[in-house]
Amino acid sequence: MPHRVHIQNRQRKLKVDTDRVRQRMLAVLGGEVAAAPVEIGLVLLRDAPLAELNRQYRGRAGATDVLAFPVDASAWPPGEPRSLGEVVLSVDRAQVQARERGLDVQLELERLAVHGTLHLLGYRDATPGERARMRRREDRYLGLRTRRR
Repeated sequence: MPHRVHIQNRQRKLKVDTDRVRQRMLAVLGGEVAAAPVEIGLVLLRDAPLAELNRQYRGRAGATDVLAFPVDASAWPPGEPRSLGEVVLSVDRAQVQARERGLDVQLELERLAVHGTLHLLGYRDATPGERARMRRREDRYLGLRTRRR
């Protein structure tokens, strides 16, 4: 049984190629997860609901681009495909960041999905070294040359 990505598009502002996003996330899972098949979810939202999640779960005001909600693996039933958790993206933030970086908004959405997937797999970005490591992984799964920052 292969890895699975379940996508819920709960916004109507932006047309998103969810198949491309799913393929990027599956590439990460295929490259990073050697064990039994896993599942993850992706939810596409606007800024307002994401800002509420950011306030509720992180204690931070305002919208953010991506949140990752891992699932406690120890509570998962044996023999079932294990859920790693949910990634939640703001299409509004993706549009702003794509414009600022001179990127296609679809590529920015894929980058955020890859970023969130890496968080579910245990990658962190709290320090400069962690951010650089995570950026290299993102670039790998997006087929980009690693940028220097």
